[in-house]
Amino acid sequence: MRFFFPLVLIFTAIGLSIYAYLGGLRTPSAALETTAAPVLLAGQPFRGKVDDARFGELFREAKQRQDANHDLPLANLYYNDPESAHDSIRAFVGVRVPDSAAVLPTGWRYRVVPAGRRVVAARVRGVSFLLAPGKLYAAAQQAIKEQKLTKQPFYLEQFGADEVDELRVGVK
Repeated sequence: MRFFFPLVLIFTAIGLSIYAYLGGLRTPSAALETTAAPVLLAGQPFRGKVDDARFGELFREAKQRQDANHDLPLANLYYNDPESAHDSIRAFVGVRVPDSAAVLPTGWRYRVVPAGRRVVAARVRGVSFLLAPGKLYAAAQQAIKEQKLTKQPFYLEQFGADEVDELRVGVK
């Protein structure tokens, strides 16, 4: 019993250290804004269950595209909230591109998110891809609640190579 307590302390310290290293202690910022410029995405559409194997394949293909060109952030556009849609999702999975000049791989398309949309934008820097979505969604939900806004079915996630992760949630 005397040796159990120090082991628990050591494992807890190791766990907290890993969590801090991955950026778990960083707090995202969230603000109401209007999109100033259109966002151009290159990727593939998906409609189906969140746990569908094809959905995971689309993320892997987008990550491979990002790895080939580090300037392109991963970008996912969701047209509905999977939690309220009984685990069914409509999405566009890919990367954010500066223009439509590049030749796309087979099956990929361009998608434009128009400017002038009212959104709550949540941003965080230096957080692992594993932790960023949970932190960003929580910050955006909190800002929507505090400002008494109504969500619209529009979610744009960006996970950049420059360590800035962003979530834009459409609001009324």
